[in-house]
Amino acid sequence: GGFAGLAREAAALVLAGPEAPDVRGLRALRLLETGRGLLLSRALDTRSDLTDLKAAHPVLADRYTELRELLDRAPDDGAGTVLTEPPESLAGRPRPDLPDLHELAVEMENLLREIRNRRNFSTFALPPDAAELLAEAADGPLVVLNVAGTRGDALIVRPDGVTPLHLPGLTTEKVAEQVTTFHEALRRCGSKKDILPAQRVLDGVLQWLWDTAAGPVLDALGARARPSGRHAGDDRENPALRVWWVPGGPLALLPLHAAGHHADPPDAPERRTVLDRVVSSCTPTVRALRHARERARAAGAPSHSATASALVVAMPTTPGLPPDKDLKGVRKEVAAIRSVWPASEILMEAGADATVPGTPPTRDAVLARLPHHPVAHFACHGDSHPTDPSRSGLLLHDHATGRLTVAALRPVTLDGAQLAYLSACRTAVSEATELTDESIHLVSAMQLAGFPQVIGTLWQVADTVAADLAAEFYEQLTTDAAAAVLHRATLGIRARYPRFPYLWAAYLHSGG
Repeated sequence: GGFAGLAREAAALVLAGPEAPDVRGLRALRLLETGRGLLLSRALDTRSDLTDLKAAHPVLADRYTELRELLDRAPDDGAGTVLTEPPESLAGRPRPDLPDLHELAVEMENLLREIRNRRNFSTFALPPDAAELLAEAADGPLVVLNVAGTRGDALIVRPDGVTPLHLPGLTTEKVAEQVTTFHEALRRCGSKKDILPAQRVLDGVLQWLWDTAAGPVLDALGARARPSGRHAGDDRENPALRVWWVPGGPLALLPLHAAGHHADPPDAPERRTVLDRVVSSCTPTVRALRHARERARAAGAPSHSATASALVVAMPTTPGLPPDKDLKGVRKEVAAIRSVWPASEILMEAGADATVPGTPPTRDAVLARLPHHPVAHFACHGDSHPTDPSRSGLLLHDHATGRLTVAALRPVTLDGAQLAYLSACRTAVSEATELTDESIHLVSAMQLAGFPQVIGTLWQVADTVAADLAAEFYEQLTTDAAAAVLHRATLGIRARYPRFPYLWAAYLHSGG
């Protein structure tokens, strides 16, 4: 948190520099990939490069892990302070004479040199190179947003290079103002008296997002509204352009995928909304997207395969919460999934549904069963911690004593996982403003655990709408990819509630 925004400032300086646009664009992208999502990148190392190193050279892998822990935990007063306490990994061993930071750093550099001299490890613990970053745009462009001080830019990543697009209205002050306005309006949506004025405020922020960021980007991409009032994603024989948004920083608190002038007539030839022009996905970093796609290839059959099975974690009632917090739509979500995959395993509180065995959905029960199902669906309450995002979690049967949090998911590694659907509140957002670049939330935790595709939410969602959206999603999932299906389901909810973006703009697809 002490270095929040440093990568954004560095990228902005490069983008304001004298080099050719493609040179500036690629350099800025590499800076952002190096300096944003550091904790996520560290965790990805342990699931990719480090996993391979452990298999091929276990002694080198163990020493690398030990040195990294020493460097992470060592206090530094600027002069290479000697450690006074051993890290937890050394607990129980005889206390060694620990070297100072300079000696540790030299040893780490020597060790990295030795590892990179080994066959197939020449890029160990290095950020992706230019070719690796550009390759991730093969299925559709990536749009990396950067805001620093008075400068805002979009980096449009295609297989042949990076095109920077200056966005003069996108400033740190203006983004902060819009985030505050948007989230204050969200809080007012729970009041019958304030809900209509709050929706108008939300709609105004979505218009600002379009005018300032999304609209210029889609114009630069040549993404137009579908003809004759057809929405993006309607025509399966002529699919709409796929776009991956990489917002970063405070922009991650706003729904770029839903930006637009939604009051435009539905049959307008150039309707100014993201939903009417492209099918959107999100990713915290390009590297995280690459990891998700590698996991998808390793998993084999796609999530919409008729042979898949789901783990359904359903909480129509939550211990310790009052009756007005009951989720009446949860049973509809369970029924929708069982209609697609009858052999799905249901974890639901005893007595909540006579047709379902009473297996309480506890944290340990969920963690034990996740490895056995390619699809996981959570229908429950979610909670985003305001200062420590690793403590954000899902409220299961035993949430009072053992919650399923971001931290609890960190050691989980799943093989064969394909899709996680988090039908819960605030699962794709980190409210700790100094850590927004780190993307620490339940959606990223699920992707880190092994799910290449995750559906989550940016704010509190309505129970009945959540159930309707999930039912429509699973009804269509066996015929198309998850991102396109979520897109069409969202359009359906928007058509029913066009004046209430609170109900349909929160849902997003993350990953490949």
